[in-house]
Amino acid sequence: MSDNEWMRIQAETLYVLDGHTILGINEPGHQPSAPLVFVGRTRTDAHRYFRADLPQALIEEIHRLTRADLNIVQLCRALRTYQEVSRIWIGPAYSIPQLAFPAEDSSICLIGESDRHVLDRFFRSVNEQYAYRSPVVAVVDQGHAVSVCCSARKSNRAIEASLYTVEAYRGKGLAGRLVPLWSAEVRQLGYHPLYSTSWDNLHSQKVAQRLGMVQYGVDLSLSAE
Repeated sequence: MSDNEWMRIQAETLYVLDGHTILGINEPGHQPSAPLVFVGRTRTDAHRYFRADLPQALIEEIHRLTRADLNIVQLCRALRTYQEVSRIWIGPAYSIPQLAFPAEDSSICLIGESDRHVLDRFFRSVNEQYAYRSPVVAVVDQGHAVSVCCSARKSNRAIEASLYTVEAYRGKGLAGRLVPLWSAEVRQLGYHPLYSTSWDNLHSQKVAQRLGMVQYGVDLSLSAE
């Protein structure tokens, strides 16, 4: 699959779309307002999506400014004529290839209905949204999940991963041990597994690199209050 197709799949996984118009965040429950602009940049193209209320003249200006690169200063300056940008997200986006399973580890398990209770101490919100967050894979220590890989966003073609590890258990490589099982479960359900992070999250980038994830582009979202 081409980088551009991966980026289109990711955009429809992150957001509720009508063409290139962002109608909302693709998550259950009350969500913050959609970003003013989302740009997915691949090596060959820019994929642009806009909040429904943006004026057409501003949309055309964003198209012009993103033809060659992602100049955040210029984009924020252009958007300021309509609304001040208050949040910026930028970082790499990856597809997850088929991964080899690590050596058998009884502490890693696929969380089912019967053992959801192991999430309650540290990951109660994941348990409360269990149906949406499934598949959920966890490292369990002393009866409690301490590291979790679950579903962040879902579309009819892909599921994007979320990785969380309790602070006391970080730095032990737990996240990288969960992704192979989670991504295999996602594929078995008929979806493409995706992963993205921010440029300032070096730990997440290292997880992606160690596992051999394939970067297909860079995400940029600019949001207002």
